[in-house]
Amino acid sequence: MTTQIIQFPNDGYIRGSLDTELFNDLLEEAVNYQSREIRITGVKKSDGSQTCPHYNVSDESSKRLEDFFLPYITHFREHFNYIQNLKFLNSDSPFVFDTPWFNIQKPNDYLPVHNHHGVLSYTVWLQLPVSSEFVFSYSTITGRPDDYRINLTPENNGEFILFPATLNHAVYPYDSNDLTENRISLSGNICLQGGGVQ
Repeated sequence: MTTQIIQFPNDGYIRGSLDTELFNDLLEEAVNYQSREIRITGVKKSDGSQTCPHYNVSDESSKRLEDFFLPYITHFREHFNYIQNLKFLNSDSPFVFDTPWFNIQKPNDYLPVHNHHGVLSYTVWLQLPVSSEFVFSYSTITGRPDDYRINLTPENNGEFILFPATLNHAVYPYDSNDLTENRISLSGNICLQGGGVQ
């Protein structure tokens, strides 16, 4: 028998780009974030305060994002077994989108390791500083913690990732001499519709 190298199967994420019109409209809405409804999240600093401000995306933009991401759910299912292996429903259920939100970060702001509710989550990078990182954190098959780092620059503005909602991730602080230089991203969750109690 010849020597074989065996890689255990695993899930992953999808990376792509928004269309130009949707990107421009979301960025315009995001830079006017002061007029948006503040969203309270469970992602907090050790003193209990939020790590950075979050603002709800408008209903119109939320619907456009839903239309944009729906085909990518099918794409995700075709490449990964994650959704098919969820075994807490006894029948298929339609996907529903929670209201997405803008993350507005200033230099030295961060999002600690956390995960989301739902089945899938997405992040869209709208305005990036010169250098920043998005990090997935997970355990290897031997239980050792490991990171998968995505290095980001302004060239990545308009790109998105779609990933399992329970996959831990973080956003590290970035340095800038301009304290008004914001890092703006957009995130959202995709859930399964509940049927309610009969």
